[in-house]
Amino acid sequence: MLALWAGTSAAGPWRGYASVTTGFVLDHTSGIRAMGGALQLYVGAETPFGLSLGLVGEGAETWGATINGQQLQLDYQSVGLEMRLRFLRDGGVNPWVGLRVAQSRSTPLTLDDLGSPRRMLNAGLSTAVRLGLDAWLGDHLGITASTAWQWCDVRVDSSMSPSLDECAKPLHSILLGPTLRF
Repeated sequence: MLALWAGTSAAGPWRGYASVTTGFVLDHTSGIRAMGGALQLYVGAETPFGLSLGLVGEGAETWGATINGQQLQLDYQSVGLEMRLRFLRDGGVNPWVGLRVAQSRSTPLTLDDLGSPRRMLNAGLSTAVRLGLDAWLGDHLGITASTAWQWCDVRVDSSMSPSLDECAKPLHSILLGPTLRF
């Protein structure tokens, strides 16, 4: 409760949000160095103290290094819940932090132990820590810019135990798009 009081402006009305953002997913941490496009949809409701909960869906199509003439891919779709805490809500620019928990389905194209390309299909629970900024052009229309570090959106088969899936290293997304506030 103290974090809500310290981090938000005075209580306001209940609000709804809907946004469509697009941008890039970058793989800074693995040797694959994948990058590509992403699309995210968010619909949520916000309490009078700036805490919101919403449904989020995201998908990405990324391409990575070329090995043995085959370009590797790290692709995923996720659907889940995202909690956001908005700050400085009575101004024209509202920064926010968020946490997403989602069910992800990934279809990475990787190489097996013999160097042959192999398409995998994996599903699992994923998380993301998000930072964003809403800039309002009026009472109801704005632009959202956000960045996130996402864990377990892409899974890979473990070479040690084929029955276990392991999370790929975190992916970084940068998204921009229109937002409606109602």
